[in-house]
Amino acid sequence: MKDKTADKWITIQSVAENLGCTDKYVYALIQQGALKAMKLGERALRISEQSLQDFIAARVVNPEDYFAPEEPPDPEPKKQKIARSRWMNR
Repeated sequence: MKDKTADKWITIQSVAENLGCTDKYVYALIQQGALKAMKLGERALRISEQSLQDFIAARVVNPEDYFAPEEPPDPEPKKQKIARSRWMNR
C-alpha cells in the first residue's frame, strides 16, 4: 500500500502551466532554491507538489496592502532657488 503522506512530484511543464509562466522561469526558481526539485536521470526534473504549494502560499497578495491608496501630494511644493551669476545683474 502506498504511503498517503508521500510528496507528489510534477513536471516542469505542469508547474509552468499552473503558474502561467515559461519553463525557463521554473528552472530559474529551482536554481534560486524557491522550488524543491528532484533529478530523474540526466535531464528530467520533477518538482515537489508541496514545494509548489508553499511557493504559491508565500506569494499571495493582500489586496489592501497591494492596492493601498497613494499618499496625498505635498500641500505646497518646495520653491527652487534660482542660481544667478553676477553678469545677469548688469
